[in-house]
Amino acid sequence: MPDTPATAPRRFLTLGLASFAILFLAGCGGGVSESVSTAAKDSSSAVATARLALKQDMDGKLTRAATATTLEDALKEVETSRSTVQKLSPATQADRDTQRQALDVLDQCAAGFFTARAAVSADDGGAAPSTADGDRALAAAQDALEQLSKKVGSR
Repeated sequence: MPDTPATAPRRFLTLGLASFAILFLAGCGGGVSESVSTAAKDSSSAVATARLALKQDMDGKLTRAATATTLEDALKEVETSRSTVQKLSPATQADRDTQRQALDVLDQCAAGFFTARAAVSADDGGAAPSTADGDRALAAAQDALEQLSKKVGSR
């Protein structure tokens, strides 16, 4: 049936919406891997910033208050990434495995931040971890993030 002046706009709108839906669904195909990759990159950047602050703190070039603030802000970034990954709806077993692994790595990051924050907030003495302990915990988290990025990048 040929388009009339009355049906042409409706047909154009229908085709446009159908095209948008196809593009949207095609873009969601790599959703879990892409989201995990973004979360790993964002968290890696946050961990690197935290490690830099700890290094400057250990070198006496940054106050404990500034270090604590940097750690808090970086932890929030990791928590945001974790929340994003947690909310994913993986459709395949491979995507569920990727999501689970990402959550484990992001939990490791959070634990590293808790160690670093405990070190920064502790008085010099007692059984609290040292800033070097915090840096080691964050270094391990950074390594885990790099491994996760490599795994997701290869998919």
